[in-house]
Amino acid sequence: MGVIVTHGGYVKRVPLSSYRAQRRGGKGRAAMSTRDEDFVSRLFIADTHTPMLCFSSTGMVYKLKVYRLPLGTPQSRGKAWVNLLPLDEGETISTLMPLPEDESSWDTMSVMFAVSTGDVRRNMLSDFTNVMANGKIAMKLAPGERLVGVETCNADQDVLLATAGGKGIRFSVADVRVFFSRTSTGVRGIKLAKGDAVISLSILRHVEATPEERIAYVQLANARRRARPP
Repeated sequence: MGVIVTHGGYVKRVPLSSYRAQRRGGKGRAAMSTRDEDFVSRLFIADTHTPMLCFSSTGMVYKLKVYRLPLGTPQSRGKAWVNLLPLDEGETISTLMPLPEDESSWDTMSVMFAVSTGDVRRNMLSDFTNVMANGKIAMKLAPGERLVGVETCNADQDVLLATAGGKGIRFSVADVRVFFSRTSTGVRGIKLAKGDAVISLSILRHVEATPEERIAYVQLANARRRARPP
């Protein structure tokens, strides 16, 4: 199944047999019908029994299997999250995380949370194995805060936070200790300027490099970019 999610909060699953390979120069085909300024924000391939954790902007987590999503056609719009999950007014799904069907493997994985105010927190994924139908508190948020993103990670990877003001920070996952409480607020990941907010969380492969190697890489990337035709 192909699972397609839009920025406006619509989701559907479509059989992969609905699409076929095209030759070079093909026109493609519609994958989803959208309205107004909505757009597709996420697409992934999963089995019907793949479990998914749905983390909301208010710090709640919900659990669904792919077969619970509405079955649609490439032309359909899908169904709004509010019709699938018990979301409160103004609550949106910020992260949809497909996971292995074997939940015993979740004990070896951890998840990193990022909040709009710059805080981060790391938990074991197994903390979210048992999720009731009405959801479960994933992270305690202060008034005005919202959960920006949640990603699986391991200790030999890096965290990248980006802000609305164009700032960014990269640090090791191991710099954030594992929390054993779901109601804790975590630790500071980035110090924000007044009016700024975290808008993105990414997990990156860690690479060891000397300052000279980093400078050479940036210079090479800039040279390649300037060499491209306008």
